[in-house]
Amino acid sequence: MSTVVIRYSSLGDIVLTGTVTAALAPVTFITHPRYRPLAEALPGVVAVCAGDDPLPRAADRIIDLHASLRSVRTARAIRGPVRRVRRHDLRRRARVHLKLGAPPPTVVHRYAEAAGVSPASAPWLPVAGPADALLLCPGSAWPTKAWAADRFAALGSRYPGPVIVLGGPDEVALVGDIAEAIGARAEFIAEKGFEKTLAAMGRGRVAVAGDSGLMHLCAAAGVPVVGIFGPTTSSDGFWCHAGEVVALDLPCRPCSRYGGPACPFGDHLCMRGLTVDRVWDAVQRTIS
Repeated sequence: MSTVVIRYSSLGDIVLTGTVTAALAPVTFITHPRYRPLAEALPGVVAVCAGDDPLPRAADRIIDLHASLRSVRTARAIRGPVRRVRRHDLRRRARVHLKLGAPPPTVVHRYAEAAGVSPASAPWLPVAGPADALLLCPGSAWPTKAWAADRFAALGSRYPGPVIVLGGPDEVALVGDIAEAIGARAEFIAEKGFEKTLAAMGRGRVAVAGDSGLMHLCAAAGVPVVGIFGPTTSSDGFWCHAGEVVALDLPCRPCSRYGGPACPFGDHLCMRGLTVDRVWDAVQRTIS
């Protein structure tokens, strides 16, 4: 049975599709060109369409895991029955603006419901290595979701083994400065693609990350994760991983579905209140 899976972005959302792709094999995956290498690494994916690549003419089933105007148009251009993920937008907005209602199902369970399969547990990205390093993922698409760089550096300085600081192509200065502050035990990777980043996952003993795509990538590769959550919450569908969440129980949370450019209250307490000691304690518990 041929399957088309549609998910254009973002990094974390595409990583999490790996919970269903193996069960849907063989899969043709439609995504943004930037994520082609990652989609090719997902289990069950035999072909990737990105950019100007021609779309399949037909499929036995089309699984739209984006549910955007673009993905709806794409699905309509392919002959075959369509199943579409439920976004739970109203429930998520009520959580942010009214602080009301139960959290939505996790992303992986939404994907599994749309695909009509059971969600697979991590790891679903194959990696190999000594699993001896602390992985630090300090970047974020939104400033309010970022833990301070000097705190990442202080955390890395406490780890007795090798440290790898990971980031995207726009985060060279950030990850480089953190690695330099940690010292000779640290290295950094800030690449446009994912080849070196995925290779680094095999060295991960534990990862520390904010609510970001790299957090999900580490978990999908089987690395236990200490997740730092601020304006968003782990209970709103974005946490389904081995490890531990570090967060403050504040009445203003969640203040956003995705994060934002600035704290609406001006104090950014949700992140400033998370000390290095508190995150380090979570790292030690996760390792043990």
